[in-house]
Amino acid sequence: MILFAVAKRGHAIKTGKVLRGAPWQIVIFSLGMYTVVYGLRNAGLTEYLSGVLNVLADKGLWAATLGTGFLTAFLSSIMNNMPTVLVGALSIDGSTATGVIKEAMIYANVIGCDLGP
Repeated sequence: MILFAVAKRGHAIKTGKVLRGAPWQIVIFSLGMYTVVYGLRNAGLTEYLSGVLNVLADKGLWAATLGTGFLTAFLSSIMNNMPTVLVGALSIDGSTATGVIKEAMIYANVIGCDLGP
């Protein structure tokens, strides 16, 4: 909003045209996805997934990486990949994984969600 106010004040950008041409459907869709993710978190999904990720992390780097990737790929096949990335990120954050294993799980989350079936 601050940048928008600065742009409007500078008169270099036609802010009215920007507002009319903005992809509002995408903005509303994104806000809806965030609402779904936090609803799933409140329902206990991320806590459950954190437990699964803890088991995988305890088995080592390869198990954590492949397990996270396959788990998020599966989840993205039954729901949109955008909320799956967010659910995965919250689940990884809630897990006990640290260091290289946690970093590998983060990358596996993004890759699994994007390359999921």
